[in-house]
Amino acid sequence: MSNADAACPAFAAKTFGPADQDRFAALSGDVNPMHMDPVAARRLLAGQAVVHGMHLLLHALDQWPQAAGPWPSRITADFGSPVCVGDAALFELAPKTDDIGAGITLLRVRVADRHCSHFELHNGPMQQAQPMPVQPVREAVHLPLFTQAQVITDPRSWVGQSHSLDLPAHSAALAFPRASAWLGERRVAALSLLSYYVGMVCPGLDSIYSSLSVAAGSDDAQSASLRFEVRRYDPRFPLFVIRFDGCIQGEIKAFVRARAQQQAPMALLLASVDAQAFAGKTCWVIGGSRGLGELCAKLIAAGGGKVVITYATGADDAQRVADEIKQAGRGLATVRQLDLSSGGLSRWCADQAAPDAVLYFATGRIFRRRAALFDAAAFEEFNTFYVRRFHELCVALEAFNRPLTVFYPSSVAVADRPRGMTEYAMSKAAAELLIDDWNKSSRCVTVLSSRLPRLSTDQTASALASDPMANIGVMLPLIRQMLPASVG
Repeated sequence: MSNADAACPAFAAKTFGPADQDRFAALSGDVNPMHMDPVAARRLLAGQAVVHGMHLLLHALDQWPQAAGPWPSRITADFGSPVCVGDAALFELAPKTDDIGAGITLLRVRVADRHCSHFELHNGPMQQAQPMPVQPVREAVHLPLFTQAQVITDPRSWVGQSHSLDLPAHSAALAFPRASAWLGERRVAALSLLSYYVGMVCPGLDSIYSSLSVAAGSDDAQSASLRFEVRRYDPRFPLFVIRFDGCIQGEIKAFVRARAQQQAPMALLLASVDAQAFAGKTCWVIGGSRGLGELCAKLIAAGGGKVVITYATGADDAQRVADEIKQAGRGLATVRQLDLSSGGLSRWCADQAAPDAVLYFATGRIFRRRAALFDAAAFEEFNTFYVRRFHELCVALEAFNRPLTVFYPSSVAVADRPRGMTEYAMSKAAAELLIDDWNKSSRCVTVLSSRLPRLSTDQTASALASDPMANIGVMLPLIRQMLPASVG
């Protein structure tokens, strides 16, 4: 074990809940859906609503026992891995390493064995602040308070833009009393405003806060606004570098993340599938509100079939898919809620008309950053979706006492495991063994399983540059295999 990984004393612990999100959003104005809308956030790579990075920093500064005297000459923050709503976060004094110099205090935010953020407090003499080389305030665009995160369509056009923003009107001293007493209330308010600029202005809706360096500003501590200038944009990563100045000054780095993946539209699918290919067939698509489930529901409908689209929390997404099918004028679609995390699967199945086929795309959060090799809680969660509930579904379908086929999407990760996907691959491998034994003993229900390649979905959006329409070439032959009586 390295010195950096040694046990560290925790000076605070916090499980951030929806009320905490609401309070920080009210202070900062940052109401980006990745923080505030659990349904929208589930379509992003984290899979859950994420705690504001600046909230983590301000909470650390507010709870730091030695927060007294002159404030640090400089504070740097690195937001390496997200803390999600509901995570139990520990705030620690981290050990010094060879690359951490004297006069620097290193604080760290940890969730279980995963190091999420770290903050360096530079405790040397406060350096003389130098004005930031930006356009004068009178030439900067004074921005109103946006209530919806901005969407940037041409990142390069933002380079050189300067903006002025008023500090939040809400009391920072109420939210972070000790930090406000230490740094000054306006400086704390200004730090929260950095979250607003990244989450609501630039990069806005599709932002990931990466890092921050902040020092005393060129203006008086009572300055009521901050000036921002977009200095650079690097399309390779893609990354914005933003400078700011006022009662604090410094630099922000923020990535533009990939948006939620869009599956192929019905207009394309109508031309890809014969209109009668799946006529007279009824298929349940478990988890059909997005991703591959959405694509399969639309393919079946494009072939004249009827689909029952289930969702756990994304009612609007499921209805959007059903509406797109209806507007295309081919096939039929209905929407039903089915939350596999709460059980009751047998009763739900009994209340439905018997299908000809079922496609099982229920899933939890796949990609998780961690330090340890194995996470027992993650393995248990994967097994709930991929093994237990799937077995319950097969047992319930057997009660219809009629031949039908179930499609189960396994993964090439079983054989070729990417780093950090041990639990996911183990659970998929366990399901493959279950399916093999099930097919040897079942009277009516046959399970078709395929190790899918890594296709373009919400959960691969930030890691895979791929055309979502390429998914058709993988999924359509499998649907035809499930419905052998059809011709397409």
